[in-house]
Amino acid sequence: MAGVSQTPLNLDLEIEEHGRLKKSIGISAAVFFILGNVIGIGIFLTPKGVAVQAENPYLFLGLWLFGGLIALAGAMSSAELGIMMPHAGGDYIFLRKTYGMASAFLYGYLSLAFSYTGSIAAMATGVIQYQGQTIVAGLGMDGALTQVLLTIPFPSIEYTLEVRHILAILIVLALTLLNWFGVSRSIVLQKLVTIGPAVILIGLGLIIFFQTLFGETEGAILAANLNYRSPADLPSFGRLAAAMIPIFFTYAGWNVTLYLAEDIKNPEKVIPISMIVSLGLITLVYTLFCFVLLARIPFADLISPNIGDPASIAWGSVIGSWAAWVMGFFNNGVTPPADVMQLITSMVISIVIALLILGGLNTSILSGSRVYLAMARDGIFFSQARRLHDRFHTPTWSLWVQGVWACALILIFRDFDTILAIATIIMVFLSIMTISCVFILRFRMGEAHEIRQKKDRMIYRALGYPYFPALYIISTLFILIGTISNDLSEAEDFWSSTTFVAVVVTVIGYVTFLLWKRLRRNGKAKENAQ
Repeated sequence: MAGVSQTPLNLDLEIEEHGRLKKSIGISAAVFFILGNVIGIGIFLTPKGVAVQAENPYLFLGLWLFGGLIALAGAMSSAELGIMMPHAGGDYIFLRKTYGMASAFLYGYLSLAFSYTGSIAAMATGVIQYQGQTIVAGLGMDGALTQVLLTIPFPSIEYTLEVRHILAILIVLALTLLNWFGVSRSIVLQKLVTIGPAVILIGLGLIIFFQTLFGETEGAILAANLNYRSPADLPSFGRLAAAMIPIFFTYAGWNVTLYLAEDIKNPEKVIPISMIVSLGLITLVYTLFCFVLLARIPFADLISPNIGDPASIAWGSVIGSWAAWVMGFFNNGVTPPADVMQLITSMVISIVIALLILGGLNTSILSGSRVYLAMARDGIFFSQARRLHDRFHTPTWSLWVQGVWACALILIFRDFDTILAIATIIMVFLSIMTISCVFILRFRMGEAHEIRQKKDRMIYRALGYPYFPALYIISTLFILIGTISNDLSEAEDFWSSTTFVAVVVTVIGYVTFLLWKRLRRNGKAKENAQ
């Protein structure tokens, strides 16, 4: 198609020359990777903000269910792309095929500079700073993580390196090393850190559900909440957008198997099934989680600015009551003092969250490295990144470049909110472009894409096409507009907004691509001249 640059290398020949990733991932492993990549600390932090914007218990639950539907729409649409192009790299591959190398390079550049590495750094720092702090304090070592190891004075600021920063770096390096040793080891860890928290959340959620049906206290709170009437009318466009933004990102990460398509044994079967099963379980977990909030906390208190952490209050009461029952059962009916029970409850919650974050961290390290591998195969990243380890069949250079840069971000930045906010606006826009690839490729190549030559394989087509892809694009565009609108309204002016920074970062990425392309062309010209 005119104006669209093609891949500079024959991808199949390139893969055969430098090695193909080992197919180690089946349906169960794919489900665990999606669960671990999606269910994280977000569900513990975002429900209160959604409730404040929704101002209605029914709308509050409905928005979470709608968020699951949007995620499913995106998953079923992008699954078609992953099956048609089952190579490492996910969205990078789809954007390159549809929009050309510039868009693909921009995606990979942002993944390395901000998106993947920033998320990895933020998760590693967060799990130590918050969950680690609670666990350490419970063990009687309060303040151990904030001990200063190094102080470097600068003219305007003083740089300090603390124990928590070193531990965060060690976590990143340890998980990078684990993924370097092979996908099979990563799968084992993913199952270990995902099964426990998921079982706890679903189990306790179901317990509260049945307690609400047959108990007086929980039933009374829920009944009062369902009769709650907001003093305002239905939320405005801006408030609905503000409510959907955290929901969108709490569901984000369902597309991880697309990045791992080359690692998957049977992508035609595994990708769509794993997405449907995972998103079904995730929607169940999130809905039960919010149901627990409504069963344990009056809605007026839930939206109050003085409530503190509603997730800890609601789930703490559940875990605390069951911990008291278990300890009383083994101690002749004698339960520990209230302060001891509170400590146990906070530690259990922190451990659950820490395991969920480690699962997301492990998946991000694994999937992110596949983007840089795909870029190297296309000749727009360092050539070393396309080589796989002879024994482990893993992208050594891609993994360690990503890990080292994530560690550098931990050392450089004190607050990751800005870098993640920048990546957020850019990645939402790119996600819209990715799903639009379904429409463009069908129009350009026919409904079956390039699959006509693969008649011996089962073909998957986007479920609900064109309605599901359109639903995802419209909903995500709504969220993007709301995000930019809120950002511009909170900033002093456009030049100080996160949106402006996102635009600048994107332009820098495009200029970098042009420079890289020119250097590569000059290098080839010199080789031909010799």
